[in-house]
Amino acid sequence: MIDLSEALELIEAHALTLAPRRIQLCDAFGLTLASPVIADVDSPSWDRAMMDGFAVCNDDFIRSELASPEAVSLEVIADVAAGDPSSITIRSGTCARIMTGAPLPTGADSVVPIECARGTSRSAHTGSTVTLADKHFHSGQHVAIRGTFFGSGKEVMSIGMQLGAAEIGLATEAGATHVTIHPRARVSICSTGSELVEPSEIPAFGQTRNSNGPMISAAVQTCFAEPIPLGIAIDHPEAIRATVAQGLAADVLILSGGVSAGDYDLVPNILSLCGVTNVFHKVRLKPGKPVWFGVLNRDNGPRTLVFGLPGNPGSSLVCFELFVRPALAKLHGHSSERWHMPRVQARLTGAVKLGGDRPVFSPCRLSRSINNSELWTASPMPWGGSSDLIGFCGANGFLVVPVGVGMLPAGSEITVAVRDQPMRL
Repeated sequence: MIDLSEALELIEAHALTLAPRRIQLCDAFGLTLASPVIADVDSPSWDRAMMDGFAVCNDDFIRSELASPEAVSLEVIADVAAGDPSSITIRSGTCARIMTGAPLPTGADSVVPIECARGTSRSAHTGSTVTLADKHFHSGQHVAIRGTFFGSGKEVMSIGMQLGAAEIGLATEAGATHVTIHPRARVSICSTGSELVEPSEIPAFGQTRNSNGPMISAAVQTCFAEPIPLGIAIDHPEAIRATVAQGLAADVLILSGGVSAGDYDLVPNILSLCGVTNVFHKVRLKPGKPVWFGVLNRDNGPRTLVFGLPGNPGSSLVCFELFVRPALAKLHGHSSERWHMPRVQARLTGAVKLGGDRPVFSPCRLSRSINNSELWTASPMPWGGSSDLIGFCGANGFLVVPVGVGMLPAGSEITVAVRDQPMRL
């Protein structure tokens, strides 16, 4: 049995970032750039109005400030809408009604907001006169100068950036229809156990539904990897071996169940027969002690990482978060600070009674303290142990209870491992 820190180091050493691939931008959500995005245009590509209002010459307002009038009256010579390639020229004493996003006409320097138009002037159009009173006028106001956001030929997104909604929008604006990324890891998922039945079935006495399969598949998707469900393998060597052989074609194979020390825990031996080299078996933690990790190396092809997770759903979920998620982050090319669960200090809102000879990872709800913004609060979730998933629903962290701690009263400070949530849109 090894410590958690050693297990994570071994996983990190064996998980190799997937080779870059060029794909369509529309298929790249959640993935990590392996090459920078270079803009092929300036943004904006012209001097652009940032508000609805009137495009004016600075000189008209500068002269007005010297004379200290209450307002400036100008002739409206055009209406300029977004997308309108207007060829007009604004001269002293004139202006153009302009819409947000429209190109600034030649001769104009600034935009006076529509709210600064007096009385009926707000509805002024071509051929009429508008009276503008902008007490806070300054040269160049409400105008985005060409190239303000980025210039043609400039790097707008760097290697290692993860493509969320905003990043995909920016890449599109910069002209990228394809991007070079680290591809989605393909993850085969198999639940082992003769007691398991499909979710659509009513379990008979002694049977249980296969909750691990859908749960792990969902967790894999939050990592922006591709789950490949292989269903259930009964506790028979040939059944497990056939499923393992199929699953080893993926980048990662996850098996749940069959990794403890019972007569029907066949997974470790079968993995060895299939050529998978064991890296570690059993980690000093609770739940999740029986976790198994190995690697299938190939002479002419990429390696496959293999995880044997405990069959109890709570244990399986904890082990996914602690071991599988960091491995997928490494495969996807994430920076090193994202490989492991971040940890914060928090104050308990309730007592914790989880002692033992191994560190305990217990589900909790983490939130900001109302009285002290510097410290989080951690509310222990009702939890019945490794086979209980109810306590994990709504949990966004794990209380890390040290070895030998019999009880921590409410108000105690404790370390919390923060569960990585899916990227927000």
